[in-house]
Amino acid sequence: MKTKILNQMPYLLVYSRLLIAVYFIFVAIFKQLQDPITVSLLVIFAVLSDVFDGIIARKLKIDSTHLRQLDSRVDTIFWLTLLYVLLVMENSFVRSHATALFILLASEIFLQLYGYLKFNSALALHTYAAKAWAVLLTLSVLQILLGENAEIIFYSMFVWGLIAQFEVALIIFKMKTFRVDVNSIFKL
Repeated sequence: MKTKILNQMPYLLVYSRLLIAVYFIFVAIFKQLQDPITVSLLVIFAVLSDVFDGIIARKLKIDSTHLRQLDSRVDTIFWLTLLYVLLVMENSFVRSHATALFILLASEIFLQLYGYLKFNSALALHTYAAKAWAVLLTLSVLQILLGENAEIIFYSMFVWGLIAQFEVALIIFKMKTFRVDVNSIFKL
């Protein structure tokens, strides 16, 4: 019984981010829920759950292609709903950085489509560069939400995001057969 519950832990962590994403939709709709501290704490929890779902799955030897793809899909939903929250709560910042955000979003969509068309399956590469990008993205979001000057961290995140996506493009181009968890172009 204990093992069965432990084996569900990675899935529970992934689905917790999905629940947070649903909550973020309500945050964007209802002004009384738009508390920067609460949203920031949920972002931190979500990022930590993203780290630990993979660690726990590998430790329990239950990491699978399905789990990795689910993790990536839920991450995408989470970050998109968080962008929606930022659009509502921090409209001026998002508007003044709309071009950079559009470039990142468009390149992410393009890479997902490119990967799906090439392999007929959703990508779940989890590169080291993408993990570093997630850290910079998290720090950017936290600074924006907490009313700090986020220009330097935002542009660092933007540049690193382009680097991470360029690496993903190279990996997709170079990969002959579908794989998940390709940590780097140098480990292909």
